[in-house]
Amino acid sequence: MPDETRQSALAREPASARARRLALAVLFSAILLIPRLRRLRRRPKAWLVVRIIAGAAGAALIWRFARSNHGPASLIVGVFLAAFAALARARPEKKTVDDVARELGALVVVNGGDFSGAGNAHRGVSIVVAPERLVVLTHAFEKLAEIPVAATRQISTGPAGANGHRSNDVWELRIDWGSGGRETASFRFRGTFAEHLARVAGQTITSVWKKRLPVIRT
Repeated sequence: MPDETRQSALAREPASARARRLALAVLFSAILLIPRLRRLRRRPKAWLVVRIIAGAAGAALIWRFARSNHGPASLIVGVFLAAFAALARARPEKKTVDDVARELGALVVVNGGDFSGAGNAHRGVSIVVAPERLVVLTHAFEKLAEIPVAATRQISTGPAGANGHRSNDVWELRIDWGSGGRETASFRFRGTFAEHLARVAGQTITSVWKKRLPVIRT
């Protein structure tokens, strides 16, 4: 009896009220699915499967509307699914500087200014300072050079410039390593904080380098 009464009440319920209730149910379901969809979107292969399914469902609904004129709802949902499949590309999780530093076992990452050396040159690099090595990286985390800390022979910091004219707005950090210091890396910093950046990078690298120097007992 209660079930029959409930069904009768639902039958008498206005169509607009049923539509609102259905819309709220769909909305809450979508809200609950958003975190899962975001996690799935970071996995390109799995997200491609989702896009294929959405595209196929959208095409089927549009075809259904075109063949039988079933109603505007099929067309609207079909167009939405087709647009979702075409435009909602995967967004793989991007690495951060901290992620790369952990992978390389770094102690700290410092600003490297403009780099030249080891057959490469690049503007705006980072120096990953690890106990055993210094790794020079671009903003896209492409490795430009790797300097063994144990093979480092000299670290110097000072004003630099062009055509022999030094300027306090241009500072250079220079690292010599290898047999006889034949390999050289130059890091140039420009602007108001050039001296500060060069000294911070130089002191950080020197502190790690000194720990690697052999202790001579007398």
